[in-house]
Amino acid sequence: MDTPALDGPRWFSGDRFTTWVHVVFGGVAGILLFFIMAVTVVDVVGRYLFNSPLPGGFEITQFLMAALIYSALPSVSRQESHITIDLLDPLTPAAVIPVRQVLVNMVGAVCMGIIAWKLWELAEKIREYGDVTEYLRMARAPIIYFMAALSALATIVLVANVFRYLRGARTPAPGFI
Repeated sequence: MDTPALDGPRWFSGDRFTTWVHVVFGGVAGILLFFIMAVTVVDVVGRYLFNSPLPGGFEITQFLMAALIYSALPSVSRQESHITIDLLDPLTPAAVIPVRQVLVNMVGAVCMGIIAWKLWELAEKIREYGDVTEYLRMARAPIIYFMAALSALATIVLVANVFRYLRGARTPAPGFI
């Protein structure tokens, strides 16, 4: 008999930090993806069956897409599954890989930290202006604060990856289940 997905080694994807990152941020991303789907279904059904699209559906989808992308960032950063070019990977000696990964994660952490900082500054500026969306008049600053906070969390995850390699890891943290 198969073990349930929530039991045993299939549920636990590595250390507790890795599992926590995948469960929390993967869960949030899954919920947001569901809402994008629901908004799209309501909008399309309303548009084609009732000749009445969802008011502000495009704006809602924009907010949800931004939230989805940034909510997945910590999990993607933990398992180092960003888009990469691996042309030289077969030629890289095994002893160099952990050093390379430390450097890659350090550069990534610096870049992501700068992104978090600049997003926070942008959110502050937009909040001061009182910028809102055109149709629904929703404030734009909260979503940008959310993006900044998740960028900061991704920065922390990338720094944790650096320490993981410095403690002797030789491969990226495992994915979820």
